[in-house]
Amino acid sequence: MKSFYAGGQLRQTFWYVNGLREDSSKWFYEEGQIFRSTPYKNDTIDGTQVQYYKNGKLKAKLSYIKGLRTPNLEEFTKDGKLVTGYPEVAINIQDDYKAKGSYRISMELSNKSQKVNFYRGDFSKGVFDTAHCKKLNTINGVCSLNLKKTGSIRGKYIGIIADITTDFGNSFLVNKKVDLPYDDLN
Repeated sequence: MKSFYAGGQLRQTFWYVNGLREDSSKWFYEEGQIFRSTPYKNDTIDGTQVQYYKNGKLKAKLSYIKGLRTPNLEEFTKDGKLVTGYPEVAINIQDDYKAKGSYRISMELSNKSQKVNFYRGDFSKGVFDTAHCKKLNTINGVCSLNLKKTGSIRGKYIGIIADITTDFGNSFLVNKKVDLPYDDLN
């Protein structure tokens, strides 16, 4: 399957087998250079998606397993240098366990960026699966998780996943474990 820009230039190509996308699908800039190549198996992204600049140089690599993102992301500047220095997840704790039976975990990015969504959970078999995580209410880049004393054993930590939108528009995924000083919080 091919689609075209209004001016007639090739926009994208998909290869289908028995009605399902297979092999690498390709997207092109209007000027004709390849923009992105995405591998498909049984109509699902599976493998490493590669993005390019108009000059043909590598822009980014993102990995998928059966349609789910792995935390693997490499982005490159126009002159080919690997992008580093992504923000970290900053955690602030308010411990009112003894007085009120509550424990508040607040989180935001170290650079105060608002381009983030936080989830409660961990990577599942090496991938970010929203079916195994709970999206948390993030307002202006800040999120709080209010835990309460339950009286029954729960866990030793809370898993947090930050889905950070990079300057290139990709998702940089960070999994952080916040150790809990009490084992009956939920």
